[in-house]
Amino acid sequence: MLGRLAGFILLLLCFYVFYLGSLWDSHMMTLLGIALGVASAVLIVISRMKQNLVLLESYKTQLRELSKKPDDPILMEKAYRAGMEYYKSKRDNRKLLPMDEYAIQRDIASAANRKKA
Repeated sequence: MLGRLAGFILLLLCFYVFYLGSLWDSHMMTLLGIALGVASAVLIVISRMKQNLVLLESYKTQLRELSKKPDDPILMEKAYRAGMEYYKSKRDNRKLLPMDEYAIQRDIASAANRKKA
């Protein structure tokens, strides 16, 4: 979250530097504005990737716990919620698509059947 905020602030600074570059007719300021824009985009992308990795690891942990006790409905619900959170974060916290729902159910079923086999 902090990385996204810093990226947004850098993006605003980029536009201000563009404005100053056009006001002073300076090509170096324009180049600096472009560099700040690229840096802000990279910072936002890296922050988002790190957040998705944390959610994916949480989902995998819940699936591992479910594979140890496949008959526990509480663990099944926790794994389902972790899967929902992960797949929603992949889609910018929009609603789940049917293919995401299917993937979560498939992962939970395979984790539950892993211990039984």
